[in-house]
Amino acid sequence: MIIKASRITAESTHRHLYRHLMRTDENEEVRIVQGREFALAEAVKDARHAQRRYGLRHVILSPEQVTSPETFQKIVTLYQREFGADPPLMIVEHQKKRADGHSYDRHWHVVFAETLINGRSLDSRFIRIRNEKVARFTELAFGHPLTSGKHNDAVIRALEVSSNPQMQRAATALKQAFWGEEETPQSTFTDKAHQVTKRKAGKSVLPAMRAHLRKRWQEGGQVLLSFIERVADEGYLLREGDKPDVWLIGKSGEAHLALHRVLGLKKKELVALLSDANRPVPLSPPRLTAREVMASKPQPVAVSPEYAQRLEALRSRIRPRWKRSECRAEVIALPYQNIVRRLENSTLGDMLERLLAALIARMLNALFGVRIDVPPITADEARERIAKACAETALARQQDVQEHFASPEVQAALQERRLLKQCLVSANPVTRQAMQEGAWTEALQSLRRKSHVPVHAVPRMPMSKTASHSGGL
Repeated sequence: MIIKASRITAESTHRHLYRHLMRTDENEEVRIVQGREFALAEAVKDARHAQRRYGLRHVILSPEQVTSPETFQKIVTLYQREFGADPPLMIVEHQKKRADGHSYDRHWHVVFAETLINGRSLDSRFIRIRNEKVARFTELAFGHPLTSGKHNDAVIRALEVSSNPQMQRAATALKQAFWGEEETPQSTFTDKAHQVTKRKAGKSVLPAMRAHLRKRWQEGGQVLLSFIERVADEGYLLREGDKPDVWLIGKSGEAHLALHRVLGLKKKELVALLSDANRPVPLSPPRLTAREVMASKPQPVAVSPEYAQRLEALRSRIRPRWKRSECRAEVIALPYQNIVRRLENSTLGDMLERLLAALIARMLNALFGVRIDVPPITADEARERIAKACAETALARQQDVQEHFASPEVQAALQERRLLKQCLVSANPVTRQAMQEGAWTEALQSLRRKSHVPVHAVPRMPMSKTASHSGGL
């Protein structure tokens, strides 16, 4: 189950969203389950009247397996309860063939009002994590294959603290399925990149491209050199990306994808494969339902509260000073946009006052050597200063985060947290006994003595010289 949500600002109208919902050129069938366009227009007006930033929330529900109307309504109810939403304004069902050719060919678009009947705003805190929470709980409740998400740990913690026994059982099942994973999965492309390429090409490009390349990868027994030679005949080129250890694949002048995400590998695994491209990669294990996970993996050990405290202490040590969003120049610049607006809306008298202040500052500097910071005079000057200062701040924060994760203390904390999670679901009787007794050191030592082989076990080898032309490596 994939759940994606986007928020429509109140400044824009509902028409763009409504046109997207009614598009018949991209869908084989479009069916309005409930609601009318009038409800969307009224919700946007209500948001403007209440001076809200957002007017509508557009939620996409894409199940992997066949989903009955009754089950779909239960999923919508789960989403409403999670965010405290009013009943949906509109529900539209789309039918079209999925890019992989196997998943369920129907998905639903559900639109909620951002301004509730009581006048308050619809809850939006940690929206991505809570979307995953609803998706994972849905998969557990209705027997769909479990999807490993980017926020597995946060979802498990959110389910654990719930007073609902079903939520707590779901947390246990997710621990059994996902705890001990070294890395959380990354999407092959972002929704923004998908929409940009779709507008340029006039149709959905990236999902079909990803599905085609994955099919070619499976056909050749997952041998990298054979795969590159086959897709090169179709015009796909391999080139090195701007980021370290990232290789891109795509046609010249068209969209491209990160090769390691297309093939389902880690970056280090792909780099190692580039030096020995004739070696096949083991197949990934199939995705399991909750019942299959419980039958194939041991139940998590029941541990004392000290275990959760130990993990929380490690999380505090691992957590960097800056969040990822706080390292982006455009986000850092948001609080300063009021300066630009004030300058744009200033009167002639305000402009003359700023010019006089700048003239006095320059005279003091020339006559007495007194340096005074002169505030920006025009909106363009303010934008230029803000952009430069925020870019420098963002770069400094990014470097700080990189140094933080590269430090030996954080690396040791990451390793200890990973081993503690593996101890909780380990099948080793010595490890399980030590965990039940709260002997963390003995449990970690017993697990360290056991060699851990990842799904795509790729030995590290010295890099040989590679080429990015279409003829192969």
